[in-house]
Amino acid sequence: MLPSLGMIILKLLGITVTLLSLLTAPGESIDAKGSMRERLRRLRESTVRILVNGRPAGTGFAVAGNLVATNFHVVQHLSPAAGGQTQVEYAGAIQIQLHDGRLLSAAPHPSVTENNLSFAVGRDVTLLTVTANDLKPLKLGRFADAAEGDPLYLAGYPFNVEQVVVATGILSTKWKASGYLSQGGTRDVAWLDMTMNKGNSGGPVLSLADDAVVCIANFSLNPFAQSAEDFANIAAKFPGQAVVLGIDFKKFSSLIGAALSSQSHGVGGCVAVDYVQLPKP
Repeated sequence: MLPSLGMIILKLLGITVTLLSLLTAPGESIDAKGSMRERLRRLRESTVRILVNGRPAGTGFAVAGNLVATNFHVVQHLSPAAGGQTQVEYAGAIQIQLHDGRLLSAAPHPSVTENNLSFAVGRDVTLLTVTANDLKPLKLGRFADAAEGDPLYLAGYPFNVEQVVVATGILSTKWKASGYLSQGGTRDVAWLDMTMNKGNSGGPVLSLADDAVVCIANFSLNPFAQSAEDFANIAAKFPGQAVVLGIDFKKFSSLIGAALSSQSHGVGGCVAVDYVQLPKP
């Protein structure tokens, strides 16, 4: 018996669905793929490179039409002071570079200066006002809403890379760290199981569930980078002489330490986004 027209149409539809499923990653719908591409497009538009004295210093992200959030250490200036102390202040010349290449002047927002400077330093989070009002802000979430094991994604400008780089992973471990430069007691931070490089500091880390920023990338919280730097510092104080692979041990250690501390390790850190306190309109 010849098949009916309806049966033929159903079979053709079945073939079409099968072909579409082959073009889609396992467990991912066509709509999901389009949605993720749209997410990354918006993320790139909202993520900025931060320059200090004309040189790349880190990453930031828009939180309002004229405001950018980042780590304090990205825009800091440290100088020796009397009594062996360190003078902590903002760098003199700060700029942001948008995804389209535009360069804009930036300055610390009044809410993170003077009496509030210690809060910005201790939490290693600050706000910059920029000479524009058309930035595309990201939605801010809560650090408490992100649990260990949750899928996350981030964006940033690694050093020597001229475009935004995106990475995905999970929130590995939440913990409390001492305040940056020993200021302000403790702060809520986390380790992330995802690629992170120097230059990522200050970039947004978002929940894959609702696209809200839950923490701010912070490469200085990378335990491996700190160990590499410690290794180089110890080697620099090594008494006497030694040769490794034909290279002076001190020079060898310095080269290895610098290389390790500047590369991604698959474990980076972040600081709770809750420390971003937007000024009231």
